[in-house]
Formats: sequence, structure tokens, C-alpha cells
Amino acid sequence: MNTDLEPPRVPPLTAAEHARLRNQLMDKTQPAMRRSARPWAAPMVGVGAVAAVVAGTLVVTNGSPDDAGVAGTSTPQASAGAKVRVDLGAVPQRDLAKVVTECQFPGEGGPAQIIWSRHVRGITRDSTSLVAVALNTKNAPTPKTTVTRGGRKPGTGGAPSDAKLGYRYCLTRTPASAKLGSVASVGRVPDKNWQTQPTDQRALVTLGSEDANLTYARTTLQAWAVYRALPSVATVEVRYVLDGRRGPWTKGVVEGGFAYTEVQANGKFTVGQRLKTEVRAFDAQGKQIPVG
Repeated sequence: MNTDLEPPRVPPLTAAEHARLRNQLMDKTQPAMRRSARPWAAPMVGVGAVAAVVAGTLVVTNGSPDDAGVAGTSTPQASAGAKVRVDLGAVPQRDLAKVVTECQFPGEGGPAQIIWSRHVRGITRDSTSLVAVALNTKNAPTPKTTVTRGGRKPGTGGAPSDAKLGYRYCLTRTPASAKLGSVASVGRVPDKNWQTQPTDQRALVTLGSEDANLTYARTTLQAWAVYRALPSVATVEVRYVLDGRRGPWTKGVVEGGFAYTEVQANGKFTVGQRLKTEVRAFDAQGKQIPVG
């Protein structure tokens, strides 16, 4: 048997046969291509959705920012770390007497007892601030009121009925400078605020705050606040919201059961203009804690 046979010749395909074969191949490959595209499309949509939720969890606020509603829909995230910081450590010994003086109201019967204090950055680059929580242990005599035509005229001094416990917060700026604006402030802590304890759902209780501090040139607007803090709070951060624009996160101070936050915006401001803020807190592991 002769096995060296030549295969029969295959006649060349016509143009119509070429088109038919190409269409058959395309019909078979297109479903596979569509199947391979779906697994890629789904993860892209998924990543976008997760990113939106994660961005929402990064903000727990004192007010009601736009993204606050998303914050409770996923697991709290760790802080990425604020680059701006305000803490300068303990109050220098030479300045303790200044803090005591600034935390006392005129006419009080004795010096203020400092409960907590901290040295922090100032409202200008060439200044710093001393912030404190204090207690007046000696009640000043309440002056008598006088009656005048048109009604009773109240006397001066004495604590109001909602702050009889004698607690106050204060802040003084040093050194004194013409650029600083107000150089000191003191305010009474309402008794209700002092008696309110932080909880897992409200890690910070506000003792006092100011949101309209200005330099004399009105080019820096500042907001600061003092809180009683839950023991699990290790870090507090704050940022301002001004005309729909959010500033950078600024790291505050947490020490000894109290916390202090401060944020500044630069521009051209008017007297009475206020700085809205958003605050968030984290534990030692970097997990976010509700601030209420």
C-alpha cells in the first residue's frame, strides 16, 4: 500500500464563505467577552461605594455636617493623623500665677484653684496660650440690689443661679501683643455641664468654648473649646467649616480626663463672625469614638 499520498486540494474560499466563517467565530467569542467584563465592572462599583461610606465614617461632629448621616452606617475607621498640632506641654512654672489670676472673676473672695491646665499654641505665630479649668472655693459676698425708678437694678458680682458650684474655664495669651486681639477670657461652667459625665455615646462633654476670637487685624479667626473627656479618649481632632469649605484636621490635647481643641482660619473677617467646627475622637488603638 502506498502511504505517500498527497492530501486532496482544498479549493480557495469565496468572499461569502470568508464572511460566514468570520461571523460564526465572532458569535462564539462575544458571549465570552461579555462574561469576562462583568467581574471587572462589579468590583469597580463596589470600591466606589465603600469609599463613599469610609469617607463618611471619618467625621463625627458637634453639629450636623453633610456627611454625618453616613457616619453610622459602617464600622468606625482609624485616624490618619492630623498634621497640625496645638499642644506645647504643661504650663511653665513661671506662668502658673498668671493662670490663677486670669481664672478669677473680679470681687471673688479667694484665688482660683487650678484643676487642669495646658500650654498651647497662640492665635499668632509669636504668641502662645495658657488654658485651664479652675474652681473658686470661696464665695464672694453678694452685693445688695438697689431699687430705682423703673424697676430693680441688679448688683454686680456673685455667681448666677446656674453656676453656683464655682467652676470656670479660662484662656490667657502670652506675651501680650498688639496683634493678639483679646488677651484673656474667663467663663463660668454651668453646673449642669460640670455634673454631666461622658459616656460611650458621648465621649466629650463641653465645659466652655469660644468660636469668634479675632486678631486685631481681623485676618485670623479662631475657635477653641474645653471638654471633660471619657477615659478611653486618646486623641481629639477638629477642623473648621467656613463658607462650605473645610479646613485641615487639627490635633488637640487630651490629658488628665480633659480635652482642648483649637482651630484657626485665615482671611479677612468681620467682628462677630463665627467659626463652625467639626470634632472627632479616637481611642488608643485609633478607633473612632462617638462624641455625641
